[in-house]
Amino acid sequence: MDKLNLLLITKDFSQWVHSEPFYLQSELSKISNLSVWNESGDILNILDEINFKPDFILIYLFKTGAPEITGLNTLNIPYGIYLEDLHHYPDKINEALKHENVKHIFTCYRDTFPQYYPEFCDKVQWLPHHVNTEIFKDYQKEKDIDILLMGATNSYYYPLRYKILLSYINKPNFVYHPHPGYKDISKDELNNVFVKERYAQEINRAKIFFTCNSIYKYTILKYFEVLACNTLLLAPSSDEILDLGLKPGIHFVEINENNFVEKAEYYLVHDKEREEISKNGFELAHKKHSTSQRAQQLIQMIHQILVKN
Repeated sequence: MDKLNLLLITKDFSQWVHSEPFYLQSELSKISNLSVWNESGDILNILDEINFKPDFILIYLFKTGAPEITGLNTLNIPYGIYLEDLHHYPDKINEALKHENVKHIFTCYRDTFPQYYPEFCDKVQWLPHHVNTEIFKDYQKEKDIDILLMGATNSYYYPLRYKILLSYINKPNFVYHPHPGYKDISKDELNNVFVKERYAQEINRAKIFFTCNSIYKYTILKYFEVLACNTLLLAPSSDEILDLGLKPGIHFVEINENNFVEKAEYYLVHDKEREEISKNGFELAHKKHSTSQRAQQLIQMIHQILVKN
């Protein structure tokens, strides 16, 4: 099979607080003839300028972070879009999907998609989150943090995290690091915020890591990041999480607002069980949910689209 000529239209995420899109771009460059465009403009003008004939065009974070691209409905080349936080501007995006006659949509949140985009359920494919396993790995750090919570704890969006924070905030064996904010992180800031390797190493220090899937029931990136760092994840479950192969009691520990303290106390003292589940989760994340594997899956999806066309 010839390499796919792929045009990726995306913001430059190389210094972003979450570099998952940049890692995906890097993996795609290894398995396709990839051209990357970072600026807004008319798609036909862009194609003239780059002197590259793509087989497929992918717009990453359509209308919620991608460069603003016009003229898509004039294209003869197949194209698709990627959506992440589905609750962001659904009215605007629904209108744009219709106006641009979008036929191919990828999203990391399968089960929430019909709630916000019911008219496009026949056009969507599931592309779950993934981890760069060269960064999210077992650093063999001493497990000197009993319980760790990192990230946003807004009581509206993350009620379970907020309740966990209130329950543990004054406990000596609990560590909390707030979210550094959605922004580019300069080299000068890298030693002062938990991002990239420093973030992964901090996760790796913990025996137990709490998170939740928000009020939207998103299978957020932290599910994969924590597992990939060989740390026991305590978090809610869902049908989507089960379909990703994450089995409660095998790869992570399922919690709710009524039992998270009890579960944490149990696994803090039952070292063998904690370490076994952590190991299973680690192996699953590295085997099934690496960025390199997700890039391969995306290319396969695009090839299937092209065959049908």
